[in-house]
Amino acid sequence: MSRSAANPAAGLAKPVIVSNRLPVSVLVGGGELRLEASSGGLVAALRGIERAAWVGWPGAAVPRELEAEGSALLATEGCRPVFLSGAEEEAFYGRICNETLWPLFHYFVDRMRFDSDDWQTYVEVNERFAETAAEVSPPGAHVWIHDFHLALVPDALRRRRPDVAIGFFLHVPFPSSEIYRLLPARSEILLGMLGSDYIGFHTGDYVRHFRSACLRVLGIASELDAIGHEGRTIGLGAHPIGIDVDRFRETLRAPETAALHAEIDERYRGKQLILGIERLDYTKGIPEKLHAFERLLEQDPARAGSTVMLQVLVPSRLESPEYRSKLYEIEGRVGHMNGRFGGLAGSPVDYVHRSISHAGLAALYRRADVMMVTPLRDGMNLVAQEFVLCQSDGADLPGGWRGVLLLSEFAGAANVLPGALLVNPWDSHDLSRRLVEALALGPAERRRRLELMADRVAELDAKRWARGFLDQLERSTVASGSGRTQPLDESASGLIGRRFGRAQSRTLLLDYDGTLRELVSHPGLAAPTAEIRDLLRDLAALPCTSVHLVSGRRRETLDGWFGDLPIHLGAEHGYFERRAGAVWRVSGEVDLAWLPRVESLFEEIAADVPETLVERKSAGVAWHYRRAEPEYSSWRAREVLAMLDQVLAGVSAEVLPGHYVIEVRARGVSKGAYVERLLRSGRESRSLILAAGDDRTDLDLYRALPVGAVALHVGGVHPLANGAGSCDRYTVPSPRELRGLLRALGDQFGWAPAAAAG
Repeated sequence: MSRSAANPAAGLAKPVIVSNRLPVSVLVGGGELRLEASSGGLVAALRGIERAAWVGWPGAAVPRELEAEGSALLATEGCRPVFLSGAEEEAFYGRICNETLWPLFHYFVDRMRFDSDDWQTYVEVNERFAETAAEVSPPGAHVWIHDFHLALVPDALRRRRPDVAIGFFLHVPFPSSEIYRLLPARSEILLGMLGSDYIGFHTGDYVRHFRSACLRVLGIASELDAIGHEGRTIGLGAHPIGIDVDRFRETLRAPETAALHAEIDERYRGKQLILGIERLDYTKGIPEKLHAFERLLEQDPARAGSTVMLQVLVPSRLESPEYRSKLYEIEGRVGHMNGRFGGLAGSPVDYVHRSISHAGLAALYRRADVMMVTPLRDGMNLVAQEFVLCQSDGADLPGGWRGVLLLSEFAGAANVLPGALLVNPWDSHDLSRRLVEALALGPAERRRRLELMADRVAELDAKRWARGFLDQLERSTVASGSGRTQPLDESASGLIGRRFGRAQSRTLLLDYDGTLRELVSHPGLAAPTAEIRDLLRDLAALPCTSVHLVSGRRRETLDGWFGDLPIHLGAEHGYFERRAGAVWRVSGEVDLAWLPRVESLFEEIAADVPETLVERKSAGVAWHYRRAEPEYSSWRAREVLAMLDQVLAGVSAEVLPGHYVIEVRARGVSKGAYVERLLRSGRESRSLILAAGDDRTDLDLYRALPVGAVALHVGGVHPLANGAGSCDRYTVPSPRELRGLLRALGDQFGWAPAAAAG
């Protein structure tokens, strides 16, 4: 697909945008409806993106008798509403979004409250958003879903419309896994997000935290920029959002801004202005900021006459008792400070509790000597970027190049603005000290720091951010769709069943751990259930059907578990073979001179990593780390793989990384070699071969399959997803689904299952 270099998303289909709020709000009054433009960073970021539709809540509880009129009114703006009742809005948005997810994602776990009934409303609302998105999305559409309010929508939409490309962007921090795991619905949120083709975050830290949560909660390992789930590869990336640069530049040059700047400059003539602009929220660190300024005045009371802090507080959620309490706390502290340090020359704190016009904001940014952006935790924070642009853009305008940005290290903006003075807002001593440092910086240093950030702010332009995300969604969708394996849906199951029933003979090649049997915490606990044994016995009893259980397990284990069944066994990846009713034999001679060195290495690692174990086999050795601490053991596993590259250089052995296991085996011993010997015997030449495995150790088996064979891969992404191999390939979500398929394949022969006959 060709694209313009200036616009990387050129040529893409118009996306469908799905967010909690629409870009316009419906106002209800006197039985009539009217529209009003919504504000916010997301609306500004997507203003320049031509879209197919925008799905969202209209901002008010619209009476049911007016919903049709509201839908028609919003349709004129290209919007499709999801109407919520007042009770639904309160449970979904007021409680789960604002009292569960918002505090948790911002690390305020003491404020998190969770109610299962409210959660059910959250699920139902997300399903309705997905239903509406499915209705408005044209075939093959790119659907872009936004933020934690709609974290379940990607998976819900995929169930309805598997043909569309789904992107999800999180506009708040993703917390560390230790914090995230406190959420009762932790699995549901992750699985909902994993319905996407591509997931974006503001910073690399948030990507890392998400990957860690998937590993710890779901047991899904990932690459740095991708994660496999249900046969799909989901892209992961950091996309720091920016401001609408062009709009701010226009505002800076507007006559209204110049007039306001002159008025503000006159008001604060001869004084250094410390500026704070925040929405009322406990995450913004406003009391902590005021306390730091109070400490500064305590240490140098004379500053009360030469320095002013202007705190602009934008009203937010005043219907909440908790937010009203925070407002009273802030106003009480402002009054206390002004009463303590104010005098005839004025008060040290100016306080404004209302929204400010765009021109007013630009004028304030332009005049400020220090901009304090010190949230306790924030996803990105666009105020910091707005300040930098207004200070550094427009050399012909008065007041620029004078300000210093004092920025919290816990805001996402700290990752993209290298000229800011970073501060820990939880440390009042550090915050006060850095504020003194910022006030004392000379003009040359102020300009140098602003210049460092100016180009970066221009690069992060909101419209460029939006186009870049959509372009990456397209790339990720194309990449994961290249040779993508088909999930085992009803249609695929039916096709396999018909082929299985019509075949002259059938050969089943089945792995055990993670394929027929769910993975467990310790290899010794994975003995087969009665269901599995009965299933294998029944399959072997089908006409003209042979069953081969080919596993990495030792022959003693397989003999003890399955030796009495009429099936063929392959132990240690086929190094030992045992035909049904016969004795074990070795497949061939191999060089094992390397084995003691590798075993010694594994023993050393096992001594360092608690809850890991070494398993010695006849033709190999394995290090198991399923029970160990996930992140540490995964890191040590990567270290082990690097060490093995050196230890095994020029040696006749190969490494098999599996699910929480690293195995080294003699070269020439593989499940693929087992299949090749089976095919050379001629007994299976006309047979339909159906193979099933679960990790990369089964890749050799899949590659050895002939044309027309069926390769079923349990969980994750099929190892042959990039198109290698000649077999038909499908993915199965879990061992339970695979057992269900195998049972269904036998049902068409009218068998009498052993479990029922017993």
